[in-house]
Amino acid sequence: MNRRTWKPEPGYDPLETAAEISNVVCRGTSRKYYRFRRTKFYGGCATADAVGCNLDCFYCYVNYPRRHPWDPRWKFYDPEHVARKLAEMSRGLRTARLSGCEPTLCPGHLIGVVETFERKAGDVTFVLETNGTLIGAGKVPLNELADVGNVHVRLCLKGCDERSFHEVTGADPAGFELQIRAIEKLMSSGVPFHVALPDVFTREEIEKLMELLVDLGLDPTRLEVEPITVYDHVLKEAQRRGVEWRLPNSASSSAGTTRPGTR
Repeated sequence: MNRRTWKPEPGYDPLETAAEISNVVCRGTSRKYYRFRRTKFYGGCATADAVGCNLDCFYCYVNYPRRHPWDPRWKFYDPEHVARKLAEMSRGLRTARLSGCEPTLCPGHLIGVVETFERKAGDVTFVLETNGTLIGAGKVPLNELADVGNVHVRLCLKGCDERSFHEVTGADPAGFELQIRAIEKLMSSGVPFHVALPDVFTREEIEKLMELLVDLGLDPTRLEVEPITVYDHVLKEAQRRGVEWRLPNSASSSAGTTRPGTR
């Protein structure tokens, strides 16, 4: 087993890490996955957990597969296989998704999956959960996504501004601008989407973000706040980076820290 661990240096470029990880988890139109399952999210969801992300968020629930994309246990699957598995698992459900990863790292694979899934289960919504950095960089064919009738993009912002983006991801603060550009590109593309935000920010930071969303022409009341589960590895990573105060109050209190700002 390959014991190499992926941990980018602080201040890393999200586009450089995307290229690095893509070389490991993408092969032609195939991509590495580590499991297929039904989950409780969205009221019941068929989920394909893929390998590989270009951001290193301290709160990420995925631990070993994200840190070890080289592990030979992860297998490559083509779009037909993934779409068929999702269609089978989604019987009786209303939603399917790719999770555990950044799905836009392998755009050819992604488009193949959503197009094939629409043919097999067009009445089921396919939720594309993404950090948006590659969309913002213009590396995702939104025109092809717009042609798929059952796709909905869930754009999860990793910061409310450049500073908080860096604290959450460890990346170059300028990467926050890629997420803002993603919002603008999605708005002009016609692809249905909404914006989500992990519950690791203060009220003041969220208010600042909501002002920005208004300026972009979005309804800030539709902002989804994503609950965070503080697994042991999440708490340890937050403490290592000195950002444990960003964890939900129950976890940060047990760690002996105080979260600034009211929620």
